[in-house]
This record gives sequence, structure tokens and C-alpha cells, in this order.
Amino acid sequence: MELIERLQSIIIDTTRALDLLDTGYATVISASPLTLCIEATRLNVTEPVAVMTDNVRYKAVTVQGETVVINKGLKPGDKVLYLKANSGQSYIVISKV
Repeated sequence: MELIERLQSIIIDTTRALDLLDTGYATVISASPLTLCIEATRLNVTEPVAVMTDNVRYKAVTVQGETVVINKGLKPGDKVLYLKANSGQSYIVISKV
């Protein structure tokens, strides 16, 4: 029984160390190039490691000759929710908070 418990402990520790997927909050330092300050670690990440989804990109359409802004995009100081993938190889901005 001790061997099985030890193997389970090793598997759990290894899975935690991989840190495959996580969410968190960050502050936008710069919109172009996208630079984020991760709140939990105070780590700054920038493009191409930090990427935006369509939910946070600037969007505007022209309606009857007038431009209507649908989404203002990100600006310095904005708080965002991110998804960390591949042990911190990618930070995907999901939404403004």
C-alpha cells in the first residue's frame, strides 16, 4: 500500500508542477505591443506570449456613413482576465474586468 500512495503523490506533484492551465488577473501596461503585468507574480509579459481574443480587440463598423465603435479595445491601466496555457508559454486575454 505504501508504494501506491507514493506513486499517487508523485503523480499529483508532477501534475501540479506542469501548471498546464490557469486563470488570473493582469493589468495592461501597453496596448501595442500588448504588454501585461500579471498580478500574482508581477511578471510582465508581452506579445507574442500575450495574445488577445476577439472579445478585447478594437472593433468598429460603418453604418450609413458613420463609424460606430463596438469595442474600444484595451488601453493602459485596464484590468483583464487571462488564461495561462502551456506552463506560461501563452497568456490569452479573455475579457476586461
